[in-house]
Amino acid sequence: MVSIDTPQHYEDAAPVPAPDPDRSAYPRERKRRRRRRRALAAVLVLASAGGAAGVLLSDGGDDSAGSSNRTKLDALPVTRADLVERQNVDGKLGYAGVYSVNAAAAGSDKETPPAGGQNKPQPGGGGTPGPSQGPGAGGGGNPGPGSGGSNPPPDTGDNAGPGTITWLPGVGDTLARGDRVYGRDGTKVPLFYGETPFWRQLAAGVEKGPDVRALEQNLQALGYGGFTVDEKFTDATAAALKKWQKEMGHKQTGRFDPGDAVVLPDSVRVSEVTATLGATSQGPLIKASGTGRRVTVDLPVNKQTLATKGAKVQVTLPGGKTATGTITRVGTVAKEGEQNPGGMPGGGGEKATIPVDIALDQPKDAGTLDGAPVTVGFVGKEKKGVLTVPVNALLALAEGGYGVEAVAPDGTTRLLKVELGMFANGRVEVTGDGVTEGLKVGVPKA
Repeated sequence: MVSIDTPQHYEDAAPVPAPDPDRSAYPRERKRRRRRRRALAAVLVLASAGGAAGVLLSDGGDDSAGSSNRTKLDALPVTRADLVERQNVDGKLGYAGVYSVNAAAAGSDKETPPAGGQNKPQPGGGGTPGPSQGPGAGGGGNPGPGSGGSNPPPDTGDNAGPGTITWLPGVGDTLARGDRVYGRDGTKVPLFYGETPFWRQLAAGVEKGPDVRALEQNLQALGYGGFTVDEKFTDATAAALKKWQKEMGHKQTGRFDPGDAVVLPDSVRVSEVTATLGATSQGPLIKASGTGRRVTVDLPVNKQTLATKGAKVQVTLPGGKTATGTITRVGTVAKEGEQNPGGMPGGGGEKATIPVDIALDQPKDAGTLDGAPVTVGFVGKEKKGVLTVPVNALLALAEGGYGVEAVAPDGTTRLLKVELGMFANGRVEVTGDGVTEGLKVGVPKA
């Protein structure tokens, strides 16, 4: 950096008075420039924060006695950069996805005949099983009594019943494929990945179906292979299943019951445990979320153009640390905001919002924070590859307009008039004769 004392020859500046013996005119002129620079910097910072495109400022001269103190400057280069104007909106940091895990009855010791006409999965099973759609919840897969036809009657009376809860995870635990979700009667009930819960008993001879494929995909992923992953349950599938059953502490029947595993789309983080040890293994057990970090924002509808799926945002975390994120979802249905007290007209009325989901590019940036308030900066305006200088490098010219002090290698300076463009992050776009990338300009010392 170059340290500059008294600015020397200025171009396009106000006429400088002829020197007199006591040189009092120069301190007065320096004082005026110093005041203009400081006042301009203060106003332009405010303008930058408010997104203003230009600012008007008077000369700010003063005919009072001058000071002999000299303004000290640093020389910083003109840089070519991208300027991004952001609009900040409050958001909340948490984990992606919400799941409810329900207990299921233990399987029957007797084999359900692989009859035709097995019940199909209920719609909406997805990855968030409800009380009647959770893994192994009801619907054993056979027609009920008196349904007619040639199908064999269902297996009743020999089911082991709901069982007793003998193990539960803790809040904050992360569960991946194969991990125990809960214990029933001293056996492990693990997590399988899939989109639809199992709804029927699977064994050799059962009809083809996507549930067979899901079972085989999970067995193979856990290291129990020796079969072709398809929709057909074969003897090889049964052999692999027996190995898995032995490892899990189940009876080695070669049959798979719906309650033998919990099905969710991916790994989860336990957010709440609703069951208790020793209770009957029925109904809700735990609530969980995904393991990915997500920021949610209720974006005012009058700002919805800021949010585009796939667009980048800046997230300011508690403590001031910043992270980048990507918009993964933009809602299309507006939600009504809070109404004014008493519902009286005027004063803003209701403020409708749309939900926006954001995934952090580096989830580790968020640490273990959950439910923490954050600030999300959406890109409102952007200019790429423009010449920029710090806002406090600008001078208000006596004849109007703005300039910068170009600093030569020998420390001398000259005034260059510039046109201002976009403001962002304490910098401003500048253009003008003689303004080039790398040019050193004077900036007040901090």
